[in-house]
Amino acid sequence: MQKGLQGTNHSVTLLDLYKEAFNPVLTFNEDKRRRDLVYEEETEKYRKLVKEADSFIFIYPIWWWGMPAILKGFIDRVFVAGFAYRYEGVMPKGLLTGKTAWVINTLDSPLWYVALLYRSADWVIMKKGILQFCGIRQIKRSAFQSVKTSKAAKREKWLLEIQEKAKNL
Repeated sequence: MQKGLQGTNHSVTLLDLYKEAFNPVLTFNEDKRRRDLVYEEETEKYRKLVKEADSFIFIYPIWWWGMPAILKGFIDRVFVAGFAYRYEGVMPKGLLTGKTAWVINTLDSPLWYVALLYRSADWVIMKKGILQFCGIRQIKRSAFQSVKTSKAAKREKWLLEIQEKAKNL
């Protein structure tokens, strides 16, 4: 990905939640209420990055038909009401309009299996339940299936494919 973006006109900020030691735990108590998350100092720098970004590239594996807990916690704590969306009456209004997203996933199961048995729940949640809910409309996905049984040459081909797509962003 980084090789593909080199030499383009894009300014890239790489955010590795593990290296950041991001705390994904969403805690509520008498002093910490959900509606106050938009003011949380611990996540302020991430909200600033999200606000300044024109595009997002999410790269993660599908585990248990969903994203890893650290990414889910990041979304829960950063893409909060009053920042990423708000309600107008009973209807949500996304506030991250004009931004784009590219979701890159790996999974051990074949996509047809996930679609047939689970109605692509992982993708529906990310695309509709998170990104579109927050106002992001231009969304694409690259999903690499059956990783566990793939050969090294196939995985190398996938990496080159991502690199080429990144050059054309």
